[in-house]
Formats: sequence, C-alpha cells, structure tokens
Amino acid sequence: MLTNKNIYLKFNLGFKWYSSKSIAVKGYFYVDDVFYEKEEALNYLDKNLTHNNRKDIFERLNGVFTILISEGDHLEMVCDVTRLFPLFYTIKNDILFVSDDIQLLKSKIKTNQFDKLSKLEFKASNHTHCNKTLLKNIFQLEASKYLIFNKINILNNQFLFHYSIKKESSNSFKKLKSEAIQTIESTFLRFLKSINNKTILLPLSGGFDSRLLAVFLKKHNYKNVICFTYGRKQNFEVENSKKTAKQLGYKWFFIEYSTELIANFLETNEFLEYAHFAGKYSSMPYLQEYFAVKYLKEELNVPNDSIVVPGFAGDFLGGSEYNKVSTNLKTEKIADAILNIKLNNFKVSNSEKSKLKEVMENNVLKIDKRYETKIPSTVFEDYVLKERIAKYIFNSASYYLYFGFEVRFPYWDLELLNFFKELPIQYKKMKKFYDDVLTSEYFEKHKVNFENEIQPKSSDLVKQRIKDKIKPLLTDSLKAKILKKHDWNNYEPITKQMLLQIKQNGLNVNRSYKDYNEIISQWYIYFCENKLQN
Repeated sequence: MLTNKNIYLKFNLGFKWYSSKSIAVKGYFYVDDVFYEKEEALNYLDKNLTHNNRKDIFERLNGVFTILISEGDHLEMVCDVTRLFPLFYTIKNDILFVSDDIQLLKSKIKTNQFDKLSKLEFKASNHTHCNKTLLKNIFQLEASKYLIFNKINILNNQFLFHYSIKKESSNSFKKLKSEAIQTIESTFLRFLKSINNKTILLPLSGGFDSRLLAVFLKKHNYKNVICFTYGRKQNFEVENSKKTAKQLGYKWFFIEYSTELIANFLETNEFLEYAHFAGKYSSMPYLQEYFAVKYLKEELNVPNDSIVVPGFAGDFLGGSEYNKVSTNLKTEKIADAILNIKLNNFKVSNSEKSKLKEVMENNVLKIDKRYETKIPSTVFEDYVLKERIAKYIFNSASYYLYFGFEVRFPYWDLELLNFFKELPIQYKKMKKFYDDVLTSEYFEKHKVNFENEIQPKSSDLVKQRIKDKIKPLLTDSLKAKILKKHDWNNYEPITKQMLLQIKQNGLNVNRSYKDYNEIISQWYIYFCENKLQN
C-alpha cells in the first residue's frame, strides 16, 4: 500500500492495482519477451528501478500499464501509449492530489466549474485534448506521458513514444512485406503466450483487423476462442464475421440489439455508473459494445477470467488516416488538418474555430517541440494516436473492464508500432501494403478472403467526399433518414432514449446528423453537469 495519503487508487475492474510503499502498478508489460503482470510486475519494478534509470526502463516497457512512484515530496507517473488506465491530478492548498477516479478529485477540491473550451473540444471530437478534462483545474495523464513532480512543481513533462518520423524506410515492397509478416508473428505470439489458455473473447467484425486475429489464433492452433458480433439483424458486418468463424471452426454468437435488450438502459444504476467510469470527464462513454459485453457476461455466462482481444487499431497502422489527410500535407497546415478532420462532430462558429485552431497549434508543439523536423502527415498521425486513438478508440475498452474482463491489444505492441510508423506513405495510401499482407499471407491461405469485402476503394472515397459536400444542403429529415439507413449497430433507438431525456429536461441538442455520437457526447456533458433528471 502506498504511504502517500494524497493518492487515491480506486478502480480494480478487469485489472487490479498492485502496490508497495512507494510503487503502484496496474496492467501488464513485456521486457525482452518476458511477460509481467500483477505481483510479478510490481516485483520487477521494485527490483530494477533506481533514481537514475527510470526513464530508460519505462521506455523499454512494452504493454498496457500505468505506474506511480511516490517518495516523500517526489512523485512520478507514467502510462503506456493506450492510456487505458488514466490518472488525474489537481492541486489544492499547495497539495498535489492524484487519483484514477476524477469524481473523487472533483469532490476533494469541491469544484463544479466546467471549462468552456474543453466542452467545445469534447462536442467536436468526442473527447478533450492534451491534459485537459471537462473540469477546470483537474488534469489527466496523457498517452505515453512521463510526469515528475516535486511537491506541486512539474520537473519533467515528456512523451516517451512518438509515431512521427523524419525519414521513411527505404526498403523495397518485397523486403517490407517479409519484415511485416515476421513482425506480426513475433508480436502476436508474444500476446498469445500471455493468455495462458484462458478463453479469448474476439469481437469479430466484417473487417480485416479482427479477422487477422482470428486467423492467427487458428494458425497457431489456439482453440479456446469465442467470436461475437452485434447490432441490427440486417448488419453488413454479420455475414463475413459468421463465415470467418465457421471456416476457422470457432464458436460464434450474434447479439441482436433488440428493443428488449436496450430498453430503459438510462434508468439503471449499472449504466449510469458505467457512464462515469468510461467517460472520466474526458471521453465519450462508448456504447457500441456495452450491451453485447453485458449479454456475454450475464446471459451466455462466458468464463469470468476470459480475456477480450479486440482489433484496436490495426487500420490506423495500415494507413487509414490517409483516406482523409493529404500525403502532401504542409507543416503549417497540420493544425488545420486536425481541426477539419478530427474536430468536425459539432458545428462551431468562426470565432470558435479560430480559437480551436490556435489551441491545436499549441497542442502540436506541446506534444513534440521538434515536430517541424518531421514529415508533416506523420505528425498528424502522432497527434491522432495520442488523442483520438487513445481517448476514443482505446478508451472504448472501458466496457470490457467494467464487466470484469482483462484485455490484450496485439496491434499496439511497440514492435508493430515502430515498424508501421516508418512504412512509406505511398504504401499507407488506401492501406495498400497492409491489406496486401493480410490478404495474401493470411486470409487466402485460410480461405477467409471474400468477394464482398467492406474495405473502401479509391472510387468509394471520391463518392464519399462528394456526399460530404452535398449532405449539409439536405433537410434534417432526409439526413436523419440516411443516417438510419446505415445504422448497423442500431444506435438510433439507443440514442433516442438520450434525446428524449435531454428534451424532457428542457435542454437543447445540436444536430448535424453526421453520426449518433454527437447525441451521446452532448448527453454526457449534461450528465456530468447534473442537468438530467429521470
């Protein structure tokens, strides 16, 4: 148990905190292919950390973790690049308070002051940016950030990992492909050894990322696998997901998001507690798999020690950001690209847009003071990795933790990240390289390469850009109809309950009908502000 009484570590869902008098750790990591978790992770840190080698050791840790070191007035905190277990901190009366529960800090300093700009960022992108939260004077530990405090003064504030690069790999396509296969095998085997024959719960969509995981598990003869997908019956993901599981010989479940399954969820304490657990005053509480994971646990009775292995975020490695960002992005246009591509979920005024652009420019500099020496589009990728991917995609794994399951993220192994960040941009465009490796080396060999794939073609992207320009000119009713047509996860009746609650409380919702997340984000802010009464 930590001796520092101003550190409050509360959450032990999925993963537990393990601590000595001066060190606390949550999660798991590999060091030179050796897997450490629980007491072994704590013992490794206790044994190997000294005052002089901490940064070097933290940079070597490859996994999903958050670590705290507290020695007198000296406090250090660090987390991996997923930020799955975020910490929050604040200062009151010259005392530094730290917790994994932001609500606890909110009560501790007795604040109810919301940051106006953070709320705008949240509505526009479904999360706050950099170290901000929705609350004034309460801050968060960012993905791959290493912070050192002496009393209330920050002595060190740096990121331990960057996805941005100065120079691409000069290797040939053929050599890169060989290296990619070797790297995938190496990293995925590392994750597989950590499972220890427990049941793997595999969210199997119709796309490539989760399919590669399924094929890999089959290739290496791992039998204890349960695949599942969810949403509407008329779901384009279902067919390829079902065919993949059948071909590989794995159990497969479809969880229909029926009226009965999603009815009155806002009235349950279970969901309201989840909303705070997942939202943390900094991220939209993701709903996509909430009902499916709840069903797996309560109705299908999957083993309690099952480990969920989602395909986060393979498409990013493959180059999915280049579907929208230019390969010829200029350094001076990075902030504009972030603003236009990643903060477009909420209509902002010209003055608000100008302010947000200034903030994004400062954020890019905060993340990497040498960003101007890097390839601009990779600086954009680095920003997305630390912001949207960490706070939106990986934070969505909160529903696995909430229902008591551990997770593994094979794609976010540092070896894979370091390989793909140097992949030539020409091969990232349209995920040319990534899709070729997966298709030729894995899918075709295991007969799960289908004619009706959901990977976008160049022509699809052109059509989508045209649609994006036309859509604002349409009536709201027509935009709503189009959105519902493509609502494979059945978000419409889920968010309809949120809309109704908002309106019953006399509050407004601004709709662009881009997606249903705009409703969830605005509902969550009202929820945090305690403006919603059932």
